Formats: sequence, structure tokens, C-alpha cells
Amino acid sequence: MTEEQFLPAFHYGDAIGNSTLRLHEYLLERGIESRIVAMTIDENMRDRAVFFEDYKPDPDSVKILHFAIPSRLTDFFIDVPGKKVMVYHNITPPHFFTDFSDDLVRFTQEGRNHLARLYDAFDLSIADSTYNAGELEELGYRNVRVFPIMIRLDDYAGKHSAPYYNLYDDERSNIIFVGRISPNKKIEDLVKTVFFYKKYINPSIRLIVAGKTDTLPKYFFAVRDLASRFLLTSDDIVFTGHIPFEELLSVYRLGDVFLSMSEHEGFCLPLIESCFLKVPVAAYNAGAVKETLGDGGIVFNDKRYEDVAALLERMIADTELNSRIKTFQEARIEDYKKASRPESFYRLLEEL
Repeated sequence: MTEEQFLPAFHYGDAIGNSTLRLHEYLLERGIESRIVAMTIDENMRDRAVFFEDYKPDPDSVKILHFAIPSRLTDFFIDVPGKKVMVYHNITPPHFFTDFSDDLVRFTQEGRNHLARLYDAFDLSIADSTYNAGELEELGYRNVRVFPIMIRLDDYAGKHSAPYYNLYDDERSNIIFVGRISPNKKIEDLVKTVFFYKKYINPSIRLIVAGKTDTLPKYFFAVRDLASRFLLTSDDIVFTGHIPFEELLSVYRLGDVFLSMSEHEGFCLPLIESCFLKVPVAAYNAGAVKETLGDGGIVFNDKRYEDVAALLERMIADTELNSRIKTFQEARIEDYKKASRPESFYRLLEEL
């Protein structure tokens, strides 16, 4: 059996790309023919994938579509014969972009339209959370299963960037967040929480937000403007932009607590990363956050900034609570490892 994974863009360091590569490597290690086919491929990944425009369809292969954005792959999968599998990674709802980008509103709505068109194209539909599975079932997808994003956790045990770490290794405590600067991530709520923390609890605090800032410049500038109106400076809030993996590891190692105020998450990989790296997590209960985090942190249901700031202070200062959370994180990581084994994914394919 030949397995072929299709995705619009094959990016280095991207969660979907990494999960695709993990399965690809597993299959090759076991002598199973495997291909990655993408419409765009990062320069340093081109020896591992085939451009869609150069692809010659194999009628006997099992074809797997990683779906997160609209693309020409939708029509291809509707028309192509043979065994087909959907892996759904979610689409951010259009309403989050209403005040910031008409183009992204249209793009994400088109993604939802493509998802609806594909509902009967697959023999097996896999979602990386029960939250995502629910969306597929509502659209009429059949044979829906849940399987988490696959990553190599061993990579996170690698060496971090000491020079980058030293930039922020000082007397301040660090609240961290990892993710692109996008309206659904509610970066403004992180800023408001830090304002309350600094003003009413402890001025020796810093927020580090590690993620791309150029996805939606209008939103990023609005967040920076909010921070300045709260008199928060670049010493109080650091936007790293897209950084190398070794520097990202430095951010995690600097973190005293990970805070998520996001209002839409289809899986939220940084929660797993935080658990593995023993960064206590506080997260707003939205989308698949509670499911992804499990018992690896504290989930809250109300965005009262003063209460969230007080919670963070306790998580940082209370050594007993801190230690208990890290113990639960170890158990969460063991559960994740068992659930995300590529051999289990392959067993789902063998059922076709």
C-alpha cells in the first residue's frame, strides 16, 4: 500500500508540516512507500516532497488530505478515485477577522465552503480533537475518528539558544504565549492581564509573545497601541516575531507560566509543548483547549483580568501548586505520547 499525503503548503517548523513529516518518516522506516505532495514547499523541505503541479496520480494509493485552508486540492479530492482520507486541522471562523481584514474574512469563509463541499469525498475522516470532529459530524462527514497532531517531543529536549535566553534572564518573572499574532488568539487580553498584574500585584513582570507578527499587521499594530495606552513598554512586553527553534526553546525555558486567552483553538499544540517543558499553564476554556491540556494546567471560564492576574501570581509564587501542576504535566505527556503514536494512525489506514 502506498500512502500519499497532500497539503497546500509544506512549511518547515509548521505543526501540520511536522505532523505530516512524522507519519512520512514512520512509513519509510517500515518499508512502506510514502509521498508528500504540496502546492508550495519550503526550500529546505524540497527533497522530501513533490510539487502538486508535477504529481502524477497513483490510482492504487491511499490519499490523505490535510485540510486547514481552501485550495485546488478540494476539487482534486472530489474527483480523484480510490481510497481517500481527510485529516482536519480546523479553520478559524471568519468573524474573528471582521474588523481587521476583508480578505481574511473571505478566505476563511471560502475555507468553510470547501470543507462543506468535501463532506462525502472520504472513506475516513480524522480530526485532531473531538472539537474538530464535532464540526465534521455536523457537516455530515462519515467514519469520523480522533487522532492528535503528531510531533517529535524529543526535539524539545534539545539545546536552547543561550544568548537569547540571557537577554531576558533577569529579576522579572515571565508570562509567555506561543502562537501567531491573530485576533482569535486575543493577544489584547494578554496585554490587559499584564497591565493588572504589573499595576496591582507585582511590577516585576514581563510578557513574551513568540509568534509571527506579519500575518495581520493591522491587528498587531492595534495590540501594540493598546499596550502603549496602558503605558506598557518594550521592557514589559516582548514580541519576538518568528524565531528559530532554538530561540523558541529559550522562550519556553524562560517562562514561569504560559497564559492563553485564545478564543478559538482546534488543538493548541503549545499547550503540549508547555507540558513537556514543565511550564505551568493557565488557559481560557475555548475550543479544544481543555481537551488538549487535560490535567496539565488550570483552565478558567471567565476573563476577569484581575482574577487571571491573581491566578498567575499564585501559580508563580506557590511552589507546592507549581510542583503539583508539573507532576500532572508529566502524566499528560505520557497520555499524549500513547495517543499520538504513528503506528496507531497507520492502523486506522489499514482498516480501509
